[in-house]
Amino acid sequence: MVLHLIFAAMLVAAMLAVLVPLARGFGASGARSAATPVELHRLRLAEIARDAERGLLDPEAAAAARNEAARLLLRSARREEAGEAALKPSADDGALRRRRVAALAMLVGVPALVLPLYVVMGSPELPGRPFTAASPNLQAVDVATLIGQFEAHLAEHPDDGKGFEVIAPIYMRLGRYEDALRARSEALRLLGETPDRLTDLAEARLAASGGVATREASEALDKALVLDPKLPKARFLQTLVMEQDGRRDEAVAALKAMLVDAPEGAPWRGAVEARLARLAPPDRGAAATIAALPPGAQNDAIRQMVAGLAARLHQGGGSAEEWARLVRSYAVLGDTEAARSALAEALKALTDEGSRAKLLEVARASGLEDKAPQEKAP
Repeated sequence: MVLHLIFAAMLVAAMLAVLVPLARGFGASGARSAATPVELHRLRLAEIARDAERGLLDPEAAAAARNEAARLLLRSARREEAGEAALKPSADDGALRRRRVAALAMLVGVPALVLPLYVVMGSPELPGRPFTAASPNLQAVDVATLIGQFEAHLAEHPDDGKGFEVIAPIYMRLGRYEDALRARSEALRLLGETPDRLTDLAEARLAASGGVATREASEALDKALVLDPKLPKARFLQTLVMEQDGRRDEAVAALKAMLVDAPEGAPWRGAVEARLARLAPPDRGAAATIAALPPGAQNDAIRQMVAGLAARLHQGGGSAEEWARLVRSYAVLGDTEAARSALAEALKALTDEGSRAKLLEVARASGLEDKAPQEKAP
């Protein structure tokens, strides 16, 4: 009911916005009058004087213009004497009638037109009709059409480096890695080498080769890091190359160095920690002690260490990093059920949304992505 009252008030305000000026016209119509012949004659004389002062009229032309103005004044005086001025009230009456017709049309016509339209098309009780629901495949069709148009543009303008740079990430998202590699190569050739373009080219080469680090990808990353040694994306991709080359320890060291250099709230920190969890043992500080044990005792020592960490966190709680270390440790040991249980307990213990999101990121990286619990903190 309140909504209907609001709409009615809006309709009244819209009508008043038109009717008030009309009403002012009613009151002013009788007061308004045209300029008198004498006033017009004075205006003509003033204009003639100005033109004469500026040199637009010579003395003879100015005198002729004054004579003509005098004749116009005499003719106007004769018309008034003949009673032509009596026609004005009838003209005013006609204007008044037109205003009344317009006001009546506003008072009757607008509600008669708007209210039926609102009942049919604008009722708040009608169910919603989302645009995407009306045409579920329209977005995909539009994307395909736009890509086709963009490709036609690039075919006509093969020197548009910016265009190749724009369409390359779209190809990557669509899984068209060969097209992305070609677009990245053209952008690099046309626009020149920068750390970001070299890194993007290496990424496209890795994707096009199914994740295999090729020589060309490694060379592109090396060039990018020469230009910008701190570029996070290039450093992360280089750890993939190191791992595939058998340089596991170098990859772990590089990932740890990235975490040390990571600024506060870096969006890529979670991916680096997850990668490090897959490459590094659960407790790197005790690695030397465990490595010195006989092969049969190493697994038991690792399990005892993880059990001690679990007991301490269960009794006194801990930070998000400690809970993440416990979840990673269970995942590395292959104890998936214990990892899930530890994850659930950690989500209940942690109240900070940032810590919980970080923990879930570690869980997904540890292979618990599809089964990570989603409990909310009490």
